[in-house]
Amino acid sequence: MSLMETKEGKTRGDSSTRTQDAPKHRFQTWRSTSWQFLRYCLVGGANTAIDILVLNILLWCFPTNSALHLMAYNSIAYSSGALSSFFLNKYWTFRYKQRTTGRQVTRFVVTLFLEVLYSNALIWLAGKALRPLIANPTLWGNASKLIAVAGSTLLSYIFMRFWTFASGSHDQSKKHESG
Repeated sequence: MSLMETKEGKTRGDSSTRTQDAPKHRFQTWRSTSWQFLRYCLVGGANTAIDILVLNILLWCFPTNSALHLMAYNSIAYSSGALSSFFLNKYWTFRYKQRTTGRQVTRFVVTLFLEVLYSNALIWLAGKALRPLIANPTLWGNASKLIAVAGSTLLSYIFMRFWTFASGSHDQSKKHESG
């Protein structure tokens, strides 16, 4: 076999190996992203527990049937889980190992602000819709909150994954690909 035929054979072999590895790589990427989303949901569950606990304390101490008051309570409650969310998502969900930067904190605060806004919009809509159906303020507030949580989970993940911790998660993906 000539040198040229040997080089062509290696090139063809490398190409077919890469073609065969593509489905495996896609599966590994999908699996990694799926586990990351599961970790995100577990962290979100812990933060939601804190959120709902604070909301219930506020509802028990200051009962209300006002959607505006419920939005204020929601803002306080939602923000209460934000600090744990930041660190758990940074180090466990997205496995971002570099030190915390001002840019990350700024992005997280902006994300939190947007999340509180859309959570309040959802809780206001749910509160208005459920008020005629549920007389008990605590039950009404919790039902409205659960609807808001369900509606905001995916949007919150997208913000965190692709904006707040964007560079860290991509760096980690590259490490997994090469390792």
